Amino acid sequence: MPRKYPFFPSFNGGKASPVTVWFVKAMNRRWGFTNMGIYSNRTMKNPKAIEGDPKWLSVHATGWACDIGYTDRKVALIAWDWLLAHTKELRIAEIHDYAYKAPGATKAWGRSYRCSRGEGVKGVKVQDGPALGSPGGKWLHVEIENSWKSAEEFQAAWKAIPKP
Repeated sequence: MPRKYPFFPSFNGGKASPVTVWFVKAMNRRWGFTNMGIYSNRTMKNPKAIEGDPKWLSVHATGWACDIGYTDRKVALIAWDWLLAHTKELRIAEIHDYAYKAPGATKAWGRSYRCSRGEGVKGVKVQDGPALGSPGGKWLHVEIENSWKSAEEFQAAWKAIPKP
C-alpha cells in the first residue's frame, strides 16, 4: 500500500535529524558509505527549480535527507536492495540511485524509489532522462520519514531487520 510522501512541500528543519545522523553512521559501519551531506537549506538540484521559490526547497533542508557516497558499486547495489526490501520498516520515503543504467540505455540516468508509488520494487521508477539531476553519481540519496520519535526508535527498527 502506498504511503503519502511527507516532504511536499519541503520545509526548513534547521538542522540534521538525529535519526538521519544515526542512519548515515550505520550505513558507514555496515557498507563503508561516506557522509556527503545531510542538512542544507538550499534549492533542489533540478533543472526546473526556481531559486528562492519555496516549492523547490531541497528535502535536505528538512534534515531528514542524506547523500551517502560509495566506491564499490557492487556494495551499493547490495545496500540498495536491502533498503528497498525494508522501506516500510525503516519508513524510507525516497531513495535515488544515480548510477543505475537501464538495459539498452545510452546513459546512466538513474532510478528512484518513492513511498507514494508503493513499497519496495513497486515504488521504483527507472529514469529515462535527467530527472534526478546527477546522472552517474556514485552516491545514494535517502529520505527518511520525519515520523520517528527518536534515533533510538529508528535504531531498534534497523536492528530488528536481518542483515543482508
